[in-house]
Amino acid sequence: MSPHFGLMDPGKMSRAEAALLRAKLHWRGGRRRLRENKTAAGIATLYDALLCGLRWYFLVHRPEIMGKQQDEELENEEVLFSLGRQMGILDETIDLAGMRALVDRALDGVDDVLAPRSFPGLIALLLTRIGVMPFDEGELPPEDPATF
Repeated sequence: MSPHFGLMDPGKMSRAEAALLRAKLHWRGGRRRLRENKTAAGIATLYDALLCGLRWYFLVHRPEIMGKQQDEELENEEVLFSLGRQMGILDETIDLAGMRALVDRALDGVDDVLAPRSFPGLIALLLTRIGVMPFDEGELPPEDPATF
């Protein structure tokens, strides 16, 4: 189950508010999964935090982009990464291919996938760069341990 399952009602918030809350919930849930040695799930969840954070950033801070992009395009990670590169958020020091390869192995259920120690730090750096972090985790709804 997703870290936001049962903790938010997207129908009662704007698309941007939902993306921001998902980014925060997935950040918290991804770190917990890594601590619990659920490495593949933790990697995928942190990656999703980044994708949700990028959606939020473009919806709120770059409305001029929204005039050029169809709504469904912001669900496409390639579009998000391309826009991130154009805006300088994802610079040439970010190994997107390596990040995606790691996430693909995790999503394929590879049990021995190892999260480089730098992976959570990279996600934190990018979430900070776009303004998702820092945030007070105490303001989030209580975490449901049943969310895997």
